[in-house]
Amino acid sequence: MADVTWQEIAFQLEPDVAQATAKAWSWLLPEPWNPIVCSMVGGVFVERPTNEVHWLDTGTGLVEQVARNRTDFDEMIRSAPDLVDEWFLPPLVERLRAAGKKPKVGECYGFTILPEGKFDIENMFVVSVSEQFIAIADVHRQLSGLPDGSMVQLTITD
Repeated sequence: MADVTWQEIAFQLEPDVAQATAKAWSWLLPEPWNPIVCSMVGGVFVERPTNEVHWLDTGTGLVEQVARNRTDFDEMIRSAPDLVDEWFLPPLVERLRAAGKKPKVGECYGFTILPEGKFDIENMFVVSVSEQFIAIADVHRQLSGLPDGSMVQLTITD
């Protein structure tokens, strides 16, 4: 892992934010789930009713099963540095922090251009967790039915 601490690459959702996040993503993950840990680059690892652990990538709007259960997931975090690098991107977080992009409590990293945009410091900025985890869910919901390569125009309203 790069020269960053676990607290600089991961965080826990506050209960009210976790509830709002689950509601916002219910179109993709309809059954109840519990957040385990979040990545500063926009991923949330959730435990589903089946005890499986899934990775909800809020940048791409995709969900992937990563472990059979919480015990397996915890072991992976402790013993698989390549997975920690893939999921939490510590080298990127280190570069973002060196560039002066240092989230405070309640903040994480967002994307100027959503992935498949670039995971680099020019395409990323500090944003509130609510914006990255909750508000972006509706964008992905609206885009989910479009074929790859579709042209879209986004209108931002308050």
